[in-house]
Amino acid sequence: MENAQTIAQWQELLQNLAPVTGWLYIGAGRGDVLRETRFAKVPRLLAVEAEQHSYQMLAHATAPHRNWQAVHALVNNTYGRATWHQLSREEESGLLPADALSALWPNLNEHKRAEHPAVSLSHLLEQTGESQEHYNWLTIDCLPAVRLLQGLNGALNTLDMIELRVAINNGIASGQTGATLEECDELLLPQGFTRLTLEETNNPLLGRALYGRALERQLTKRQLTEIWKLNAELESQNDALTSQCNKLTAVNETIQNEQENLRCELENQKRRELHTQEKLQQARQDVIALESQNSELTAQYSELKAINDASQNERDCMRNELENQKKQDLQTKEKLQQARQDVITLESQKDELTSQCSEQKAINDAIQKELENTYNELENQKRQEVQTKEKLQQAQAELKEQQRSAQLSTKLLAKVEADASDLRERYAEKTKSEQELKDLIKELHAKLQAASHFYHKLEQEHPEVLEKL
Repeated sequence: MENAQTIAQWQELLQNLAPVTGWLYIGAGRGDVLRETRFAKVPRLLAVEAEQHSYQMLAHATAPHRNWQAVHALVNNTYGRATWHQLSREEESGLLPADALSALWPNLNEHKRAEHPAVSLSHLLEQTGESQEHYNWLTIDCLPAVRLLQGLNGALNTLDMIELRVAINNGIASGQTGATLEECDELLLPQGFTRLTLEETNNPLLGRALYGRALERQLTKRQLTEIWKLNAELESQNDALTSQCNKLTAVNETIQNEQENLRCELENQKRRELHTQEKLQQARQDVIALESQNSELTAQYSELKAINDASQNERDCMRNELENQKKQDLQTKEKLQQARQDVITLESQKDELTSQCSEQKAINDAIQKELENTYNELENQKRQEVQTKEKLQQAQAELKEQQRSAQLSTKLLAKVEADASDLRERYAEKTKSEQELKDLIKELHAKLQAASHFYHKLEQEHPEVLEKL
């Protein structure tokens, strides 16, 4: 009967032959195992856990069931205190130190150890108000099982089924810890128990052993035949299920690989879509900003164009006016230069005026004619030009007063030069304004070209974006 099925299947089968009156479960952890079908019809259950957090979960798992209770206690072979070893593997924390389990788990470490109150199984039942006769099934899901069994004070005769967690395949040296399969056999087999099956776990050095009390003696031949027949059917079903499981595992691995590839491809697609969405959002923001800026620049361009047209017209007018002014200034300067020369000549000839009166009269007539011609040429000038002409006429009229005429001519020349300087400054300001306008237009042209290039690029790379827009 050994190694026929899992212990859970064995226990479901054996519950018909040795019904459970009460199940004592030591090391129940968080209570996840109590959801299995083998516990579905258990009328009474006492689950024990030493770790505080796991006990809280265990109490929550047993609460819905009547006559099920959870107990927080550290079980040992005697009543008193015991050392609790907190190991790096939570399920191995217990009465054994890390070095005793190093052969099972080479990288096992001990985080801390502490002294806690401990009870034996017999004392535990007394404290909970339970009678040992109420429990005929026992599970010890922790190490060392032999030490905990010794806490029953030899009262193993009330138990029908015992499930133990043991070290196998020489995982721990026999006789040192009370956790090996050999030590469990040495304790239970002489007391009428038979090892029904041994189930290996994920670690090949650990397993679970199921013991029954002389079960064959309690069965009739017909029951044994039915058990063997049922066992054969279960083995056949197990083989078929194993084959199907292997096939499904292979298919599952293929599906998982395909799912992983699809998941990676989907993540890449999502990242690409997210990147495209970000670029699209940025493009939309850029387009909105450019449209707003384009509107502003268009308004500025229209306003500046009107200003520029007015400035150009004014500049043309001022340029023509300046040219005329320059010509008139040149002529005025020439005339003033001539007048200065005449004044110098007249000053040098001051002593000869009396004798040369006739010559002076002729010169005066020539100057009169020349000033009349100057008056005709300067009739379109501004107020300054008119003043200049009047001063020139006055200089002609007061030519005899040479010194006064010369001073007046000098002041007139300074005024004309100041006006010319003012015109130059105004022309320079207009030229600067025109240059700033040109620079602004160039900047607008560059931004419009950049926007056109970006739109053209977007149209080539992402035409679907423009279709959505």
